Amino acid sequence: MGKTGKVYLVGAGPGDPGLLTLRAKEVLSEADAVLYDALIHPRILGFIPEKAKKIFRGHRLRKDAMDQEAINALLVKLAKQGLSVVRLKGGDPFVFGRGAEEAMELAKNRIPFEVVPGITAAVAVPAYAGIPVTHRPITSSFTVVTGHEGGVKAPVDWRGLAQNQGTLIFLMGFLNLSQIADRLLQAGKPPATPAAVIQWGTTGRQRAVKGTLKDIAETAKAAGLVPPATVVIGRVVGLMEGLQWYRRGPLSGLRVLVTRGRAQMQYLSDALSEKGAGVVEIPTIEIVPIPLTREPLDLLHEAGNYDWIVFSSINAVTLYMKALTQVIMDPRDMPRSKIACVGEATATALAVFGIRANLVPGDYRQEELIKAFARVPLKGKRFLLARAKENRDTLEHFLRKNGAQVDPLELYENRVPPGTQVKLKALFEKEGGVDLLTFASSSAVDHFYRLFTPSQRKEWLSNLPAAVMGPVTAAAVKKWGVKEILLPKKFTVPDLVDLVVKWADR
Repeated sequence: MGKTGKVYLVGAGPGDPGLLTLRAKEVLSEADAVLYDALIHPRILGFIPEKAKKIFRGHRLRKDAMDQEAINALLVKLAKQGLSVVRLKGGDPFVFGRGAEEAMELAKNRIPFEVVPGITAAVAVPAYAGIPVTHRPITSSFTVVTGHEGGVKAPVDWRGLAQNQGTLIFLMGFLNLSQIADRLLQAGKPPATPAAVIQWGTTGRQRAVKGTLKDIAETAKAAGLVPPATVVIGRVVGLMEGLQWYRRGPLSGLRVLVTRGRAQMQYLSDALSEKGAGVVEIPTIEIVPIPLTREPLDLLHEAGNYDWIVFSSINAVTLYMKALTQVIMDPRDMPRSKIACVGEATATALAVFGIRANLVPGDYRQEELIKAFARVPLKGKRFLLARAKENRDTLEHFLRKNGAQVDPLELYENRVPPGTQVKLKALFEKEGGVDLLTFASSSAVDHFYRLFTPSQRKEWLSNLPAAVMGPVTAAAVKKWGVKEILLPKKFTVPDLVDLVVKWADR
């Protein structure tokens, strides 16, 4: 039997990825497996190594969520496989996070574990709304209470809370807000006690309303607030307006779906998040390398004898360079070949390997390469096209028509990742959907829309705008009936995000 691994019970904080602790980031970046909750910010999930097992435990209030006993058993099982396991929770693992139950199960099975505390929403969310949970002239104490009593063996002391002169903070209490207010009023809490509800605290989707204990439930309902939300009751709520400091970004309140493959999505997700958008990451494309058989290996052996090598994407560059190691060739040993890249990002990826592209059209599509090659003699020239299996054949047809010898080198194919359809259905059916779709390729577009039935597309997607990278991608979404398409003049992530900001401002 091998060495037992270690489990880290990690708090991810209240939402803002900037509030993640250094220790949490460190253990995430070294994890072999991560079991994570709903509502964890995509930028935090981005710290998980690509090779690590990523296990979504589901939403607490949904029937398909993994129950606590199953979570406990899975943590033990993974650790006994010798893995470094992270149990990633929102807030702090020991503040209504059931971290103690997991720790006790690990201790019972003699599994080494470490608790990495997180900043709890109980203090962070009020702070982002301008509410100090303590203030010497008003109160020197605060009490944190669970907002739902389901499964809680120790009942809430409502009479004690009503008599408490400190700040009361209810976590996960939005759905029971009316009952919470009624219980406190019945126990003697003054109806005029100031109260506030903060939705999606510490994120770009943060909204807050204030009122009194008597009317806060109706006030929050009228404002259209939704979970997750934190409820604060006490005189410190009166400081809220004067202490507002958190400024939301230009995309605050906007929910954006990022559909890029896992390896490429982080840059776009980060850029949107920095502008305040609520980012939902559900990749519709998974890059699957194609095993190299004898024929493609023979093409690689001949790589230095081609007149031109054309790279269609960043993935093509990465997998091509990796494939060269199988034929024991240094990428820089291609003195005869000129290099062409579809897009500046692809050329930048190539430069990492010490190779400079000879031809990079300003427009991110094959048609621009065709325009460039139309000005040079092609007859008898040899071209190696490093690309995806389902790549468009526009350039290949043009080259062959003009007398060039063309050898396609298919290095990978795009597939829909497992579980994508289930996640998308849940997003639109149970989680309120999104305000904007984003696509970086026509294949991502087609994979996305094919995952929905015609009736689902009509109900959920017919009026959704799409921000896209390049005219080919724009044509793909138009084919699916998208009426509003955001297409930047330059096909880069910063330009795409800038266009989204201008659109949101309008």
